[in-house]
Amino acid sequence: MSASIPTATLDYSAAYDPDADFDARYTRATGRRIVAGVTPGARVLELGCATGLMTAQLAQLAGELVAVDRCAPYLERLRARRLLGVTAVLADVEQHEPAGRFDHVVAANLLHEVGDPGALLARARGWLSPGGRIHVTLPNPRSLHRIVALEMGLIESLEELSERGARFGTRRVLDADALSELARGAGLYVRERGGILLKPLPNAQMAALDPAVLDGFERAARHLPDHCAMTYLALGAGDA
Repeated sequence: MSASIPTATLDYSAAYDPDADFDARYTRATGRRIVAGVTPGARVLELGCATGLMTAQLAQLAGELVAVDRCAPYLERLRARRLLGVTAVLADVEQHEPAGRFDHVVAANLLHEVGDPGALLARARGWLSPGGRIHVTLPNPRSLHRIVALEMGLIESLEELSERGARFGTRRVLDADALSELARGAGLYVRERGGILLKPLPNAQMAALDPAVLDGFERAARHLPDHCAMTYLALGAGDA
């Protein structure tokens, strides 16, 4: 077990189920994107694993997977999945120091909640094996649904923090350019940049759509990567 978790750290596990919320669609789509580049037997570190929805996807190829989260109820649900080769660690990702090096470090939907995302990326750089990758996703302020909301007068700017975001621990809004600059400041370079799922409507309306349509929005993301629901970056160390 790693360092203790600050009591001030937000725990929204009682109000938010990452498996049942529409966000699970982003998680699975992100997992598919990352798994496509994971070679069998790779060593993987997943920061902010929650209940293990993406962990289950990564574990299909990983030889060893360390899954870290600050929320004990979420980790209990991860452990209940009984995933082979997965070690669940209760820790604050801003304090945790993992042992050894990793071929892949995953920080999905995480950096907007930590105090110093640049510092976390710089630490993660030191955890990479030669040629390793850090996979980062964040909600995209330039998503289609936010552009529509702006034109409807529902928000004043694309950088405006949503009520939902504030409720679930969002500290900042970063678009793909800002996220790329943050990575460069941490000594990383962008090996791949893209988007996860086109989202023209809010979550509730998206959830009501035919799953086949949602699959189409996922595949269509490659055509408009800068306007997807999530920004995706695969990062490498500057000396790799």
